[in-house]
Order: sequence, then structure tokens, then C-alpha cells
Amino acid sequence: MLRKLFNAPEHLSSWNKLMRRTYWGISLVSALAVLTTWAMVANDQSIDTKPFFEKQVVIRNSLILGILLTAELIYRLKSRLQDYIIITLGSCFGAITLGLSSPEVQGTQIVMILPILVSILHFNYGKVLFSCFSTMITYLIVLNLVPEYRYGVPIYQKAVGFSFLIVVTLAALGIVNRGLQMMKDEKNALRNEKKHRIMQQAVQEASSMDALTGLANHKTFQEQLRTSLADEEGRPLHLAIIDIDNFKSVNDTYGHAVGDTVLRKVGKLVRGCTQEGGSPSRYGGEEFTVIFTRMNAKAVVECLERLLAETEQLQFPEMEGRKVTISIGCHTHQDNESRDVLFQLADEALYSAKRNGKNRISW
Repeated sequence: MLRKLFNAPEHLSSWNKLMRRTYWGISLVSALAVLTTWAMVANDQSIDTKPFFEKQVVIRNSLILGILLTAELIYRLKSRLQDYIIITLGSCFGAITLGLSSPEVQGTQIVMILPILVSILHFNYGKVLFSCFSTMITYLIVLNLVPEYRYGVPIYQKAVGFSFLIVVTLAALGIVNRGLQMMKDEKNALRNEKKHRIMQQAVQEASSMDALTGLANHKTFQEQLRTSLADEEGRPLHLAIIDIDNFKSVNDTYGHAVGDTVLRKVGKLVRGCTQEGGSPSRYGGEEFTVIFTRMNAKAVVECLERLLAETEQLQFPEMEGRKVTISIGCHTHQDNESRDVLFQLADEALYSAKRNGKNRISW
């Protein structure tokens, strides 16, 4: 039961969790200090310790414990006013500590600035000003209701106390302002960095991708081929060159807009080779290439035959039922072949497919 009571609720903000631990810590230290003092003077027969025991041990600790338990209940409320209530309780905590301490004890008034200092952690001007207001109200109550402070503290000391609270509040507002400005600058820096990365990525994609089909462009194909040949673990390596049959007549008969549609649809099918382990690209014009690595010849043939069949099944309403076919030339790289030789042999295989009736694969 106690463990459940003292565990911080999950919805509690990190700042309120910190305030919670701070108030409990200060209360514990205060209680230990009072008990230690009482124990030291309890055996002294020349001192009447009963008033001290009643006021400092019983009343002080009972009021502070009541404040803390009230705060624990409020911590469990999911209210937008929770922060302000906690700040008010902090002011009451300070007022109890001050009101039950002797004015002759130097430095006790410093406890009144605790809620103002803690409110800085919210980085909110309104909460800092509210903490100042609630602290001044509780401080005024102590000065008027506690006889030792009402009659025993000169008016100029009271004025100094209020002035001190105002100065601390102004300092807190300055810290909050600086913190908010730093957070704003950090957000702007992160936003600019993200924008810069997006722009860099766009530039990189524009320089490496074909705008019409979304495939890698000629430059990227050359880089991929060079990298694939240098990778000894990427064997076997096959290069396929794909050409759309009679593409010039498509442009001449139906216009370049229809030709672009043909390129996009065929390019989308070629992109499907990526799932098979290939690296497709648009080489230029109506030609595409696919680099196959770590695939045997049988798997490459199956992929290319599927591409051949799917292309023939494409529908183009703009072309009045005319079908589009492709021819493919493919070559398997041998250890003694250079990049230029590999491409030349794949290109010769493509021309062989063209000469032998098109709409076919040649090796």
C-alpha cells in the first residue's frame, strides 16, 4: 500500500516528479534536523522543551506531512491545473517552515523562494509569475498571522523580504527567457539540418535517378556495374540489356506523350527485378539494364522470361490495342572479362535477339 502511494504516477510530468522528490527530501532533512535538536536538549533540565516539542516536532512535521500527502493526492489528478496546485502547495510548504521558525534564526526566509526556483523547470513565464504571486500571498499571511513576525520583525526587513522575492522572480524570468530562446534556436537548427538533409537527398536522387521511370540513371548504372565487378562475393554476375521493340514507331505514330507512358509502364516492370536480386536502371532512350548478382543462370532466365511475358500483356488504350514487346540480351561475366567487354557481349546478345524476330531473350 505504501509502495503504491509513494510511486510516482506515470502521467506525472518530469518536472513535477522532480518537485515531488525535492519536497520529500527537504521535509525529511527538516524533520531529522528538528528531531536531532530536540534530542540534544531533551535531557537538559534547565530548558523547558515542551513548547519546542509541540511546535517544532509535532505541529511542524504534522503540517508538512499533511501538505505532502495532499500533494500526493493531487499528483494523481489528470488536470491542467495540476502544475499550479503543486506550486501553491510549495508556497504553503515554505510558509509553514518559515512561520514555525524563529525570526532570530538567520536565513530561514530563503525557503520562500523554493517554489519560484522550482517553477523555472517548467520554462513557462506564467508559472513563474504564479509562483511569485502565491509565494507573496503566503509570505504576507505569515507576516500578519504569526505574532513573532508581525511584531518582532521591523517593517524594513519585511520590505526587504518582498523585494528579495521580486528580484528572484525577475532572475527566474530571465533564466526561462534564455532557456526558451536556446530551445527555439535548437529547434531551428534541427529544422534547418533536416531541411538540408532533404535537399541533399533530393539533389542526390536527381543526379542518380531517372526522372521519368524512377529507375537508376546511366551514371548510377556505371557505378553499380563497377562496384558489382569489384565484389568477388557477388558471383555469378549477369548483365541483361533490355530494348523496347519498334519504340520509334510508337513515338512517330502516337506521339511522345504515349511513348513516355510506355517507358513508365515498362520501367515499372523492370523495377520488379529488384525483388529477384537485380539492380535495374534506365540506360538511355528505350533501353534498360539489369545487373544480377549471386543468381544462377536458371533464376535469371526465369526472371527475364517473366518480364518478357508481363510486358506483352501490358494494355495501352492510347495505342488502339497495339501490343508492346521487348528484346533482351544477357551475358554471364567471366573472370577475364573487363567491364567494357561484359557490356559489349550483352549488347551483341541484344542485337541477336532483334535479328531473330524480337520479343525474345538471347545469350
